[in-house]
Amino acid sequence: MVDYKNLYKKYLNRTHKLTFTKDQVVERVKRKYKATEFQKEELLDLVNDDQLDYNKITLCLSISNANVLSKVFTEEEKADQQEQVIDNIKFPLSSKKIKKDEYSYNQILIAEQEGKRINIILESKDNKYISEFLVRGNSMLINRYLNAMIVGSLLEQGTAEYEADLNDDYFQFYLENLDMFGLLK
Repeated sequence: MVDYKNLYKKYLNRTHKLTFTKDQVVERVKRKYKATEFQKEELLDLVNDDQLDYNKITLCLSISNANVLSKVFTEEEKADQQEQVIDNIKFPLSSKKIKKDEYSYNQILIAEQEGKRINIILESKDNKYISEFLVRGNSMLINRYLNAMIVGSLLEQGTAEYEADLNDDYFQFYLENLDMFGLLK
């Protein structure tokens, strides 16, 4: 069982060190996960995403290093990806049925499904801090890392969807993530 009171006490002592700028988050993700930048226009469906403001998407990162990818998926996520690989072999993408300009986009989607690529989309409403993020490629570990890196600035600015309340499930999740990645030490 997680000792949230202890994590909260550590959080209160480190609050001032848990606010990361957009540039700091990007630099850490690039270094830790060998992520590279790509253009948001490559993901044709982003313009219709209801979680992000397309005009405020500040940066897109891709993780495709095989060594990194082998470490960021749970066994369940790997099993789901293997099912997708089998489905994609049974029902291959036909380049004849897809418009030319959509073929590379579909290749990106297949890579996400099969665990060969994770895409991270970062939104910044003020161009200083990340206001929202999206992880495509289903890695709970990457999702948790970004949560640990980003929520501190949202809480600091008062723009988080929840408060630093020990009884809030989302805040507890944030505390767990901070602890998981050693940010409370």
